Amino acid sequence: MGQKEATPFKIIVIVAAATIGSGVFALPYIIQESGWLLSLGYFIAIAAIVSLAHALYLRTLETVHEKERLLGLVRKYFGVGGFWVGFLAIVIGLLLSFVAYLILGTEFIRIIIPAIPSSLALIIFWITLSILVFKSEGNVTGFETVGISLIFFAILFIFILGRPFQALASTPLLNPGNIFLPFGAVLFSLAGWTSVEQVYEIKKTTNKKINTFAVFLFGTALAGVLYWLFALGILGTVSRATVDTVSGVGGWVFWKKDVLAAIGLLAMAVVSIPLAREIRGALEKDLGWNSVVSRIAIVTIPLVVILSGFNNFLIIIGLAGGVFISVQYLFIIAVGRRTLQLSAREKALLDILSIVFVCAAVYEVVMFVVK
Repeated sequence: MGQKEATPFKIIVIVAAATIGSGVFALPYIIQESGWLLSLGYFIAIAAIVSLAHALYLRTLETVHEKERLLGLVRKYFGVGGFWVGFLAIVIGLLLSFVAYLILGTEFIRIIIPAIPSSLALIIFWITLSILVFKSEGNVTGFETVGISLIFFAILFIFILGRPFQALASTPLLNPGNIFLPFGAVLFSLAGWTSVEQVYEIKKTTNKKINTFAVFLFGTALAGVLYWLFALGILGTVSRATVDTVSGVGGWVFWKKDVLAAIGLLAMAVVSIPLAREIRGALEKDLGWNSVVSRIAIVTIPLVVILSGFNNFLIIIGLAGGVFISVQYLFIIAVGRRTLQLSAREKALLDILSIVFVCAAVYEVVMFVVK
């Protein structure tokens, strides 16, 4: 399929590829602890919310012709102070995703090679991730399509081998004590706004009219369906899910654990490219950094964070999703309001979305920082 053939299917694949990531491995625990109906409600609501935000950001880029990326637009509209808040939210928040990848990638390497020391497994996965970051340019739609296809079949394999309906029957509908627990993890899992700039570049090549909200929603929903197939497959085969899934499957036969590890490594490989592109865009286009320096920073900072002892997976994705990603979406909404001519109804809808993200950020700070 050529680059000039911008089709809804291609955009859906791009969105799904940018969405699927390490958050999938927190979801069995989240669903188990908060209840499957509550978790499903979060998935539906957040999928709709982020898809609206993605469509808004795409309209913003089409209006400014992508002269600046998100961080550049924040500086343009909100000055130096807003720029540095945006820098922390966007760059540090996205780097936390790479921290989560290093935590899980180390465990996946150890599943595939059980005798390997943790430190060596960390270095091996870090080198692999570094190669992907340094290669994060050019047209990789084919890689993303193949990656999503392989992830789909691997997750379907886990789902079929599990006892998903038994998992649903044994999981509570709702746990009132954990009613807010899913927000950060689900938002971390479904936040695929790094796909928007790639969608913009592809959409420029066609005159076809594409319902952008619909394709963003379908792409996000595709990722969500894969997440649920995976979570139910896991919950149907373990007595209790752990926060990272990986540490709770010690009783699995070796080949099944290898499939799980392959899913994880492939998912992180697919999503690491759009993440690296977004961070590089902020550092190179908005800060004027040299491309080599920016890539070195992207691969070095997460490793330093891990080596410093900050390696609690649930806390990392809770903070990344509930705080940093919430602020990222607040900036997407804010620059959209400054750039676009919006109706009163659209402004009211954006106000509601903003309140949701503010409440989520405050909750995660209270849960993971204050307490």
